[in-house]
Amino acid sequence: METDEATGHPTRGRPRSEKRKAAILAAAGDLMMEGGLKAATMEAIAARAGVGKATVYKWWPSRGAVALEGFMLRAADSWTLPENAPAEESLRVIAVAAVRLFTRSPAGPLMRALAADAQSDPEIAQALREQWLSPRRAVTAEVLREGMRRGELRADLDIPATIDLIFGPVYFRLLFGHEPLDEAFAERTVRQAMAGIGADGNSPVRAVAQTERSVQ
Repeated sequence: METDEATGHPTRGRPRSEKRKAAILAAAGDLMMEGGLKAATMEAIAARAGVGKATVYKWWPSRGAVALEGFMLRAADSWTLPENAPAEESLRVIAVAAVRLFTRSPAGPLMRALAADAQSDPEIAQALREQWLSPRRAVTAEVLREGMRRGELRADLDIPATIDLIFGPVYFRLLFGHEPLDEAFAERTVRQAMAGIGADGNSPVRAVAQTERSVQ
């Protein structure tokens, strides 16, 4: 039986664990959006969610873990992969969605700050890899595998390297800001990647290049 946070007395009825967990994540996400990781302390998260710190630690081992999960929920990508679409189209959807998220919401500046903090904070680095990178890489990896099965992509692809090839430029521009990060750039990156990873005859970029050579 659960206890009331304020009185310590047992509560009756349906357990409120899920509601409390949702409140904690909402508080963490709001604080991250408002002031970044510095604002999302355990004390601030617990206070805004109306729970004790012990309740937060019940589900998350560290401030970085709960802050990152709350941020992920607030900054969730709003995209759906088209059904039975060619691999190139699915990759374009994922890349464009990432750019929109980074350029149209506080997620961009926050991601830069988190990437910087991750260099000296192992907990943040682990949370960033597990809660942000891994799920997105898993989706992209499945798109690539399906493209390989259907003969759209080269059968000898190194999947992790291919994911880095496509999305590395997006994060590079996000972190350094040396060139514009926009949807057109995301689309060009996918098209140019397809010139190397597409199966023979299935890459529009490669087909154009071959046509130009034949004309010359």
